[in-house]
Amino acid sequence: MLPRPLFLGAAIASIGGPLALVALYFPGASGGAITSAARIAALAIIVFLAPLAVWLGFSERIASAGGLAAFVEAAAGRNAARVQAAVWIVSYFLYLPYTVTYVVYDVLAVVFPGLTPYRGSLELALPVAIVVLVLAPSVVAFGALAFLAAAQLVLSVVLGIFALTHVGGHVSSFTSSSGPHTTATAVATVSLLFVCISLPVFFGAEVRGGSRTVRRGLLLAYAGTAAVLLLVAIPLATVSARLRGAALPGVAIAQAYGGRSLAVAIGVGSAASVTGLIVLEFLALGRLFHWLFELPVRLALSMIAVPFLLADAVSLVNPDRFYSDLLRPSLIALWLSQLIVFAVFPLFRLRTSPQRVLSALALAAVACALSGYGLYTAITGSLGS
Repeated sequence: MLPRPLFLGAAIASIGGPLALVALYFPGASGGAITSAARIAALAIIVFLAPLAVWLGFSERIASAGGLAAFVEAAAGRNAARVQAAVWIVSYFLYLPYTVTYVVYDVLAVVFPGLTPYRGSLELALPVAIVVLVLAPSVVAFGALAFLAAAQLVLSVVLGIFALTHVGGHVSSFTSSSGPHTTATAVATVSLLFVCISLPVFFGAEVRGGSRTVRRGLLLAYAGTAAVLLLVAIPLATVSARLRGAALPGVAIAQAYGGRSLAVAIGVGSAASVTGLIVLEFLALGRLFHWLFELPVRLALSMIAVPFLLADAVSLVNPDRFYSDLLRPSLIALWLSQLIVFAVFPLFRLRTSPQRVLSALALAAVACALSGYGLYTAITGSLGS
């Protein structure tokens, strides 16, 4: 059985991970509303409580290797679950290899310009290291993720403290408004960044404490990451536009306020943060294959490893196009798969707790709206990642 602290570590690592969330994604996702960064972060955290509540609601009764597909099965039957699982698998089969390309070419190569001639070798070596880790005993893989989660939280807090020390925090970060449309768009976009906190539900069958541990782990991970995001968001509004608009905003801020050593730590930590998410997605895919096809987990992981390694080898032909070509269909499949889960939640409540159907309808409406927005931006190409 998976110990509770390791599950909590996995849950924390699934949200971005946290360092990538605050150092790479959040500044860009805030868009034109960055001058009210703390307000955007706070509202996004509140809005995303609806999808989180849906997953927690399902988890009251379900702790399964099927994860989200098992939720759909409980609400709408096995056939609907197979459809949801197929769409989800497409999303993450595409996500795994193109995210390796992102880590190598868009993160590590920026932090260490000297790596440029070796990017191809690193593009091949990193997936091998990931496969070795996911095939290791669960306590090793999840132990590494828990350590990484703790390191990310520390580095995120350090980044926030350095930014606060140098530029301070202004009340305008909470109070200023960039207009209803700009604010709403930024809040929705930032909310979408939390979506991968659903990954730990795929480990519900093996965690000690079952449903109770899953629910507590998700809540604690969300609360902790939300607090860290707010800490970094408060000074972000007064950080110079040049730093906020850098290719790696957190690295640029760390370089300006803490020097090269801190910048390297934030850069390497951010790369490890994204890599940790790849590992979690890989592990979740293995559990879902086990649930769908009754395969041993290790065999399922080995089967997934083959196309994963081959795809990253193919990416060397044209890394930039490889990333851009896979990003959109992956995001479309991701939001469609989540939309299915949210849409059937009222059916689950109707079967299990009829007196709570109205609240389920309200939560599902908000969660579906968010997924619908994610789907729209993925189709139109207006949401980068």
